[in-house]
Order: sequence, then structure tokens, then C-alpha cells
Amino acid sequence: MSTHNDVFADNDFCFACGGKNPLGLHLSFTLEGDDFCCRIKPKPHWQGFYGVVHGGIQSTIIDDMMSNHLFRVKRIWAATGDLSVRFRKPVPIERELLFVSRIVNQRGRIWEMSAQCMVSGEDNAPALTTAKGRFIEVPGAKV
Repeated sequence: MSTHNDVFADNDFCFACGGKNPLGLHLSFTLEGDDFCCRIKPKPHWQGFYGVVHGGIQSTIIDDMMSNHLFRVKRIWAATGDLSVRFRKPVPIERELLFVSRIVNQRGRIWEMSAQCMVSGEDNAPALTTAKGRFIEVPGAKV
């Protein structure tokens, strides 16, 4: 029988960042100042419309990086409470992308986060996708 905290056990098989999932995205992260970053070159099978990264894949990357931001920087296990994603411009599948997350606010067990996606390596690159999310600390979860 599983307990509540077993649901949040990490076995490195996460679709987004798990190293053991052969079909996963295999995301990796870096901390650059206050920015938590993920640089990734999309795979052709991530396409939605022709030449554009599928919105569900973008949302998955954003959701996972905000959660990992809290885990890796603040040492907090947190689950997504809500996520709002705005698709501003098409995200090109043939370019390296930079996803960035930031902590906006924290009240009790609730963490407010923001994130954006842009083309990597372009000075003053516009945000192609932006997001806001609220994450709830998981009580009793072990880091």
C-alpha cells in the first residue's frame, strides 16, 4: 500500500527531467544568478504545427523547471497547484531554446513562480512563451 508521500518519490523516471526514461525530454538545469535555466534543442517529434514546438511540450518544460527550481535551489519538494501559460509567438523547432524561471513570491507553503521561453543566444530576445504558476510544498516529503 502506498502512502501520500510515495506519490512524490523520485525514481529518475520523470518524463521531463528523468535520466532513466528512454522516451523523456531529459532536461538539465543551470543556475545563472537568480535565474534557473534550461537550454534545449527541440527534437523534430516535438512539433505541433509545422516548424513549431508543441504547446504541451513547452508547458511540460516550464512546469518541470519551476518545480525543479524549488527542489534544486530551495531544497523544497513542491507540487504544481496551478499553471497559466501564454503562447505569445511561435517557438521554432530548429533553434536552441532558453527557458528561464524565477521565484516571484512565497507565502506559507505556496510559492509563486514565473517562467519564459526565448531563442537562446539572441541579445534582447523577446519572450515567445510566458507562464505563471503556484506550487505547494509537499508536507513530509524528504529532499
